[in-house]
Amino acid sequence: MTWAPNHDASIEKLWKVQNSLTVGLIMVPRESFTTCKSSETAKDIQQRNQKNFSFFPVERDDRIVGLYNAERWFNKAAPDTPIADEVQPLSEDILIAADASIFDFITQADRHPTNLVVSGSRIAGLISLSDIQQLPVRAALFSAITSFEMAMALAIVTHWPEPADWIALLPTHRRQRLESEIARGREGDTAIDEIAYTQFCDKKTLLVLSGALEIRRSKLEKAVGRIERLRDPLAHANEYAGSSAKAKKVCETVRNLYDLKSEIMRYINATQKP
Repeated sequence: MTWAPNHDASIEKLWKVQNSLTVGLIMVPRESFTTCKSSETAKDIQQRNQKNFSFFPVERDDRIVGLYNAERWFNKAAPDTPIADEVQPLSEDILIAADASIFDFITQADRHPTNLVVSGSRIAGLISLSDIQQLPVRAALFSAITSFEMAMALAIVTHWPEPADWIALLPTHRRQRLESEIARGREGDTAIDEIAYTQFCDKKTLLVLSGALEIRRSKLEKAVGRIERLRDPLAHANEYAGSSAKAKKVCETVRNLYDLKSEIMRYINATQKP
């Protein structure tokens, strides 16, 4: 008996899972804000910023009117001047809806590291680059990478309908491991499609060798390698965004993943047309 996975349906289901994980799950609620007043000075904020918050929501008449960047004074003395002229006013650059997906935030968080979260007609929370380490984000990232891996698998079987053709292209040690796994599956009457026995690194090798995408091989290998380096710590519950630099790299990698997946799906759709 063979259990053949429906890659198209699975990819679509994972897309729905990703979009169901919203920024509302990871935001700091408004009642927990540490705010500042536009009448305060940079020195005032530095003195009371014991937790080293990078940005402060700015409050006026009990309303949030913008953000103040306090990070600039982390390593030098702040001046005794009012912050009013340095407030970043409310704009599309720093606002995000509470029901927006986590990926809506991640794809721009390296450029806009702090967003005010809007629910209805009010500011309901705040989300920042450091929130990329939260558990719902880990789940969202892993589902995105899983759907990307499924897309790679579908591209491979589209390009080589006969499993023997792509199996022969794997390095000897990878091919032997794969053939052993397939044999065990057949012995136990639990066989599935051969492509399902491959690991991420196998799919990366085959996608690059296929030449299916209009991307230079060296560039494609490097891009998929970055996705693989994000996947590994996610899969093993390890740290993946423990610094600002690492978190920004995650944002870049996610944008890269989306672009590559779009290229893969375009190839599949064009090739499968009758």
